[in-house]
Amino acid sequence: MLQRWLFHLGCVLALAWPAFFNGQPFYFPDSTAYVRAADSAAYVFSGHAVRTEWTDHYRRSLQPGGKVRRPDHHVSARGNDLGTESVMAGRSPYFGALLWLSYVFSRFWLFVVAQAAIAYWLIRLALRLFGLGRPAIVAGTVLLLSAVTALPYFTGLLMPDLLAGIGILALLLLAIDRGRLARGERIGLLALLLLAVVAHLTHILIVAAMAAVLWLWALARRWPRARIASLIGPTALILVAGIASVTLTSMVVERVFGRKPVLVPLLTARFMADGPGLDYLRRHCPDAGFAACAWADRPHIVAAEFLWSHDPARGGYMFADTATRRALSAEDKAFAVAVLAEYPVTQAANILRNGWRQAIDFEADLLNYHCAAGARCWTSLPPRERAGLLASVGGRRLWPQPMIATFHYGAMIIALLLLAAWLARHARRGGRRRDDVLLWLLLLVVALAVNALLGGGISEPQPRYQARVMWLLPLLAIIAGLLWRGADEPHAGDG
Repeated sequence: MLQRWLFHLGCVLALAWPAFFNGQPFYFPDSTAYVRAADSAAYVFSGHAVRTEWTDHYRRSLQPGGKVRRPDHHVSARGNDLGTESVMAGRSPYFGALLWLSYVFSRFWLFVVAQAAIAYWLIRLALRLFGLGRPAIVAGTVLLLSAVTALPYFTGLLMPDLLAGIGILALLLLAIDRGRLARGERIGLLALLLLAVVAHLTHILIVAAMAAVLWLWALARRWPRARIASLIGPTALILVAGIASVTLTSMVVERVFGRKPVLVPLLTARFMADGPGLDYLRRHCPDAGFAACAWADRPHIVAAEFLWSHDPARGGYMFADTATRRALSAEDKAFAVAVLAEYPVTQAANILRNGWRQAIDFEADLLNYHCAAGARCWTSLPPRERAGLLASVGGRRLWPQPMIATFHYGAMIIALLLLAAWLARHARRGGRRRDDVLLWLLLLVVALAVNALLGGGISEPQPRYQARVMWLLPLLAIIAGLLWRGADEPHAGDG
């Protein structure tokens, strides 16, 4: 028994090694928004009785007299500004609550270990369903994924990113259940799927696309109605719950702070950066009446810089007052529709091109922090957390990111070649396991494509967006390779 638990513990730690080696879990700029959202909720709903070292950052804004007198004309240097009752949408308070609780009890280490444990459980479950559950295979698979994919880096990232891959893998496992999962395992997978969709809006869209393709596959393969209903029904309910969570969050924010949360104008920034958005503004402003007309004279725009830069020559959104930010948010979809109506082919081509750029860019570039240890470096963190960040391996910029990226790209090339060879050799031979591999491959392609379009085509191509899910391809390649060489368990059958 002890040996078994030590085996499991070793595998979990292997999937979380970068955070431990770093000396601290990995921060991303948005991490602080998630933590403070939960921290502020605890502070407000406890009648100011619950506070942590994160609370000082915004506590004065929540006290009497802490609000800005003319909030609509106030320009804030931050995305979230409780002084103007401005809260950014798109930051799940449910995920933030989990992150905050893990900080209160363990300074985030519980979050890291939990993510690694969940990933390990899903990997073991996947290998078992394919008849590959022997300890040696499990250990080898975990070590390979820990060494040559981005998975272990994302288990240590204080963001909802890994939950995208976890949600995808949970749905893949449910898709090939055929009654082999225990009741507790099935409930656990559905719970993880629910956690994934309430953690981020993009996860809802990815799971929805996978569910639609899975439904078509089931109809084409003439699955029994009971099997289709037992899979698509709960998935649909979970997607509804994900959408409801977004609506509920908006209602609570409006009731507490008096205003609805502000959705960052991602489409406006993206379409302006692509060119057609700026062309539209030059042709139709000021008559068009869009708030984005204020930037019609810009020669070019970089989407991320327009939204977040504090350089007046490059930024825009961070220099806009509260009223303009809200107008940009409210007009975001209308502006995108107007641009698409006038430049349908050009903008559609831009979306596809940016999606492709995102699909092939999956370097784990989040390890080293790109600022010197000066007075302005990561001032959004509490003093103790900031000191830990600056002392970490990433804070000293010692991670060999180019070498790590070489391993990841090399592993992905090998995985793609192996899967292509498997398709050429085995795809038409039939059999349940081969059908399961083929179904997984189809659904993974859908998930990766939707993820790339959301990350690159609508937001801004960033390696992190695709790296968070690409580790699933090597996992499938390992499974296909082991089945190819006959490593499945004896007497396991084909079911």
